[in-house]
Amino acid sequence: MPWKKLDKVEFFAKKDMKKIILPLIIIALIGIILLFFYFEKEKEDSIEPQPIKPVSIRTGEAAHGWSLKDTSQEAVEEAVAMMKKKLKNKNPHYVLVWHTIAYDSQKIKETLREILGENVQIHGSSSAVGVISPDGYHIGKIGSLAILGIASEKIKIGVGGASLEELEPKEAGKKAIQEALINIGQKEKPQIIYITAAPGQEEEILSGIEEIIGPEAPVVGGSAGDETLKARWSNIANNRVYSNGVVLSAVFSDLKMGYGHEFGYLKSAKKGLVTRAEGRILYEINNRPAAEVYNEWTDGRFNKALNEGGMILAEATFYPLGKFLPEKEKEEKEYFPSHPGIINLPEKSITMFTNIKTGDELALLEGNWEWLINRVQKTGRKALVSGNISFNEGLFAFFTFCTGNLLGIPESERNKIAALLKDELGEIPYVGGFTLGEQIYFPRIGNRHANLVTSLIVFK
Repeated sequence: MPWKKLDKVEFFAKKDMKKIILPLIIIALIGIILLFFYFEKEKEDSIEPQPIKPVSIRTGEAAHGWSLKDTSQEAVEEAVAMMKKKLKNKNPHYVLVWHTIAYDSQKIKETLREILGENVQIHGSSSAVGVISPDGYHIGKIGSLAILGIASEKIKIGVGGASLEELEPKEAGKKAIQEALINIGQKEKPQIIYITAAPGQEEEILSGIEEIIGPEAPVVGGSAGDETLKARWSNIANNRVYSNGVVLSAVFSDLKMGYGHEFGYLKSAKKGLVTRAEGRILYEINNRPAAEVYNEWTDGRFNKALNEGGMILAEATFYPLGKFLPEKEKEEKEYFPSHPGIINLPEKSITMFTNIKTGDELALLEGNWEWLINRVQKTGRKALVSGNISFNEGLFAFFTFCTGNLLGIPESERNKIAALLKDELGEIPYVGGFTLGEQIYFPRIGNRHANLVTSLIVFK
């Protein structure tokens, strides 16, 4: 095409178009880039966090229920209905029931048999003040009850019991574990034993159990509760109810298990040697009346009781005595709390809630209600770590909490116990009771009766 000479107007028009088009192209490209990043950001922001899915084994394998109904029968019926709904209406082969003393334990046992039949293994115990489950700390106008049912074929649990009125404590412990093994058709050592017994003779009961299965099997749990301290506690073992007895569950499973316990106290530098003791009476520390030494260690907090004698349980909750375990040689010896209960005059001795022996080493422990409630999280964490179990990965759990500690926590704060445990465990079914003494296990040392303890057993 021959070259055409542009007139002046056409030349400048084309020149101006070039000036306009180029910036428009640049602006368009910038806009496309900005829109790309905008939509990518919108996409990123729209992604919601995915909920942690529960482990599939839990569905229909283990579940809990609870009730605040006014009568024993109604409470059992409501709690069992709640539990069975979560079990997809399957019948459990084992149930653990905690209930307050306002309910009739005989009626609880009869109602459970009517609803669940003769094949289920039943372990029941009274709990002081209230009961606990993942849904909260339960107190009714009359009473409260919580039940845990196990339907998983991966776990076998046998229940055994014995009367402390018919047998000496050691023999009762032997009979209870033997009966549990027979009821589940096992002869081997269980993975763990969960125990509830009448308060007062726990050390001898443990000795009887260990005589049958040895000291390596953990025996964990608590002593039946009664907030009135008038021996209204009770235990249920299948078809028998004991007002003064021992009941235990022997657990067999290939599933991983975690266990943890916590005290929630600071060990002070105030220590002494027991120079005279008998059973649960602590007479002398460092060759002096025990109550005098204890009062000095606590800066005179028990002056009145030292002069008048009597119960010191409530105040002593925050100042128990730590009993050291000489069996374990390490820089920091293991210890467990023993709860001072009564100052006896004129000898100024102290009635304790664990056995004390001449030669035992004691130290003053100190705590407050905040520590006692916050230890719940640490207990849960220790149990999960010990069993290599992740958050929300448990099948079920057994929970035990000392009544003395519960009463030391303000009523308005007590429901946080369940919330704190749930923060650590996730959606794991469990039930728990408030006990008058606890049984705990120390690896490489064995089982001990202690006070003022929180403990947890959790199965993966």
